Amino acid sequence: MKSGDIPLPLTRGQLDIWFSQEANLVGTGWQLGLLARFAGGIDRGLLQEAIRRAVREAEPGRAAFSLADGQVVQQAVDYPDVELDFYDLTGSKNPAQNVQDVAAAIQRTAMPLSGPLFKFALFQTLTDEFYLFACCHHIAMDGVGMVLVSRRIAAIYSAMVSGEPVPPAYFGSLQELIDCESAYEASPGYLADRDYWSAHLPTGDQPLPWLPASDNAHDGFTPSAAVTFDRSVVAHAKGLAKALGVRRYTIFTAACALLVREYSATGNRVVLDFPVSRRVTPESKTLPGMLSGVLPLVVDTPPGSTVAAFCQHVDARIRELLIHQRFPIRTLENAGFRGLRPPPNRLAVNFIPARLTLDFGAVRATAAHTNNGPVGHFGLFFIGSGDELSLSTAGSGEPFATIGAVELVARLGRVLEVMAADPGRRLSGIDVLDESERARVEGWGNTGVLSAAEPAWLSVPGVFAAQVVRAPDAVA
Repeated sequence: MKSGDIPLPLTRGQLDIWFSQEANLVGTGWQLGLLARFAGGIDRGLLQEAIRRAVREAEPGRAAFSLADGQVVQQAVDYPDVELDFYDLTGSKNPAQNVQDVAAAIQRTAMPLSGPLFKFALFQTLTDEFYLFACCHHIAMDGVGMVLVSRRIAAIYSAMVSGEPVPPAYFGSLQELIDCESAYEASPGYLADRDYWSAHLPTGDQPLPWLPASDNAHDGFTPSAAVTFDRSVVAHAKGLAKALGVRRYTIFTAACALLVREYSATGNRVVLDFPVSRRVTPESKTLPGMLSGVLPLVVDTPPGSTVAAFCQHVDARIRELLIHQRFPIRTLENAGFRGLRPPPNRLAVNFIPARLTLDFGAVRATAAHTNNGPVGHFGLFFIGSGDELSLSTAGSGEPFATIGAVELVARLGRVLEVMAADPGRRLSGIDVLDESERARVEGWGNTGVLSAAEPAWLSVPGVFAAQVVRAPDAVA
């Protein structure tokens, strides 16, 4: 049953996902997952009721999509009986792995855009251990929206289990989501953002000479196991950030840019994909819908620049990007303003806070995303806060898929150690590649020919005279 009689248009971001889904570019890659582990017993009936109430309140997440008169539209649908599938794994020899396998199977089962675009499953692995898996389609809700709904479920459950009144609902509606985007597109801020990106959209952003996608990863979105950075590496980055007056993630982004520069062999300009939440207004922070986007972070890596100057340059570019993060960059790219689409082999760099912690009454639950959506070529996901930081990767793009998360953590650690040890060091003095890789990259760039000594130039008469001396009896 429809909860709204008037079909609503899609936002720019939703429309991009719709076209991607219709073209089957990434399969089920747009289906996001969040898996929570409960360190204690849970009341299954109360949990299901909390989920039903939260879903009822989260109207944007209940959107269903269809074609009407040649236009793609969406409407919120009422689902009074939200299902909570239950799996009893207490007799399993490896229940934690079973949870992962079933959750992955759920996430890989395509959801029709006609809805529902969400699914919940509860797993019992021990008497006092449960897992809750939530899956939704990115066209209806992004990762931040999933966190908002998860917190609301926990708040409702906690109130019910304690006998207290449920806190008032506060989510914005689907209409408010559309109004939020429409108001932005009609604002001076939109024009300012458009002018900024018209001037800063990467030009000459040619595909880098990397190898095609490998078979090392079976899709472009399932994340690898997280690999933890040594605390000394995190301390180096933190110390350098403090000394330069920049944020810590700026330092890690700078290190990633140096890594890409070494593999590109196409010049000193590096373009990274940089995911953003686009939630910059108070009302957007209570909308459990789809708002997020990805923007190009363009940085220059001149060999003569110092580490300090480069990090400050990266920080300035990130700050500019965040100021203008709401703009739908595809409107310029798809219109041919700077070419059609970004190259398929950009590296994406994403920073995610530590695992989500939720209190369900007296039981503590920790949750983490099981995927973060399509990444195109390859993605680096830095997860954590404080002294704890780990790296997870996704994608099949080379050379990073072959290198793997373990080696990437080691390489970034070495680069960060060098950067922190001498902020005055020139970028040309930071070596990222081993000898075999450098030889391969130099081959891509034809470095051997370009760096060889220039041959002496001779005139045609001079060459003829030399040949006469060598073979005076030869026929001319």
